[in-house]
Amino acid sequence: MSYTITKTDGTTITQIVDGSLDQTSTDLTLIGKNLAGYGIFINENLIKLLENFASTSQPSYPLTGQLWFDTTENRLKVYDGSNFKVSGGTIVSKTPPSSISAGDIWIDSTRQQLYFNDGLSTKLAGPTYTSEQGITGFNAEDIVDTVGVSHTILKLYVAQLLLGIFSKDSFTPGSAIAGFAGSISTGFNVSTLPGVKFSVASSQADSLLAADGTPRTAANFLSTLDDSATTGTISIQNSVPLVLGEGASTEINATTSIFQFKSNTSNQNFGINLLSGSGLSTAFFINATTQRMGVYTELPSATLDVNGDARIRGSLTVDGDVTTINTTNVVIEDKLIVLGQPATAVPEVLATNSTANGGGIAIAAGTDVNKTLTWSSTGATWTSSEHFNLATNKVYRIAGFDVLSQTSLGTTVASAPGLTSVGTLSSLQVSNLNINGTTIASTTANANIILSPNGSGTISMNNAKISNLATPTDPAHGANKSYVDFTVRKASLGLSADTTGLTPAQIATSILAKIFPPTEHESETILRLICTEKPENGVGLDSKYKQFNLTPTVGTTKEWQYGGSL
Repeated sequence: MSYTITKTDGTTITQIVDGSLDQTSTDLTLIGKNLAGYGIFINENLIKLLENFASTSQPSYPLTGQLWFDTTENRLKVYDGSNFKVSGGTIVSKTPPSSISAGDIWIDSTRQQLYFNDGLSTKLAGPTYTSEQGITGFNAEDIVDTVGVSHTILKLYVAQLLLGIFSKDSFTPGSAIAGFAGSISTGFNVSTLPGVKFSVASSQADSLLAADGTPRTAANFLSTLDDSATTGTISIQNSVPLVLGEGASTEINATTSIFQFKSNTSNQNFGINLLSGSGLSTAFFINATTQRMGVYTELPSATLDVNGDARIRGSLTVDGDVTTINTTNVVIEDKLIVLGQPATAVPEVLATNSTANGGGIAIAAGTDVNKTLTWSSTGATWTSSEHFNLATNKVYRIAGFDVLSQTSLGTTVASAPGLTSVGTLSSLQVSNLNINGTTIASTTANANIILSPNGSGTISMNNAKISNLATPTDPAHGANKSYVDFTVRKASLGLSADTTGLTPAQIATSILAKIFPPTEHESETILRLICTEKPENGVGLDSKYKQFNLTPTVGTTKEWQYGGSL
């Protein structure tokens, strides 16, 4: 007979069949009746109860009220039906415990600080000063700088006021610090509280304050030592501030009217040397003997010799008989080059057609004869010794209008009186008439094209056909074959026949469809029929007039239909 296992509140947990085990309903092994070897399971159950299921992980099948000793935190916990919670005692760990609850105390083993939980949050219980005193003493904090690195500092407070910060590092805080401004340096850093300073005697200082409050370090002072240097400004207020070289060979003069480098030695050259990536080079050199200046050359061959590119940002006047340019290309920014201008104060007065005659451009060609483009005062024309060959898509223009391109005359060319022949034309436009290939067309909408022979002349088609005639709408219009055929095939028809005993439908199929086949006539063709019939007494003949219409039926099929008596 199976066992029924219930909890304290009477709720059934499971039923155990005789001779079987249940190890999933609870964390203890439940034993059925007559199970062989049941003793080991009873002993293991007792051990689990003694050690409160001690393990790094919680029991798998807990019941409400079950105890578990968490060997990771070394804490005894109780199951509340949903989770295992700490049963009591102080928590000691490096990080805030996830299971802390109201009334729990946590000792931060890393920072040696005491915290308690009031049911809402975990709060710091220290330091030792009272609330009436305010923050007084040293407070250690970690400050993150502008690059994300954390630094430990020591803040010094008295009655809630920050006096300064001690630090072993120099850095710039990433966020503002209350009562302090700027970067933090190694050592003590004074707060923004007015009047805070060290009132002690000093035998050495990193800097002194100038009258304007600017700190002056040792680097701002000059000494008589050979290696003395400064990054500041030196003011020497006399007309000969510096005398240089052995025997006072060179001096610098400075007055309100001139700044001068002066040589006191005969034939003393002057040079300015610059250090570049390739070494020391002479950037500027003046040869005192030859009175020549060189830029990046110590051997100037002219009064000014530039070894490299030169750029003149203002006007350039050259007074000489010959200007020689030994270059491959000449680039001139000015849009206008004036040639033949007399060298006078008012050149426009003396410049005339006569002085301009023969002026222009000549390209040296030696024995192949120079190539010229020159101005001739006779006829006031430009004369070229060579052909002009325009680039692709370029044209000749007069007064801003295209007059000639590679393939056409310009639209402003209105006449060619001397023209006697042209080549084969692919098209011709005459007023609103266009001839293109074999087509003569009007370019004006709905305009007529009139062929008008002179006098009694005729228009001959040379035995050719006329095609694409429209359907005529006027007696004077020409008709196309389709229109003529349609008109003939739709002409009204007439017939007299003996129709005694026949119905109109029988007349249509027995007589009309055979005499006038529908395929040989157009739809809506009218056929008038004189029907000769014998009267009922059989004496004489009666004549009746009937009308039939050729009507389309299914698809394109046409049939004669009775249209009524006339």
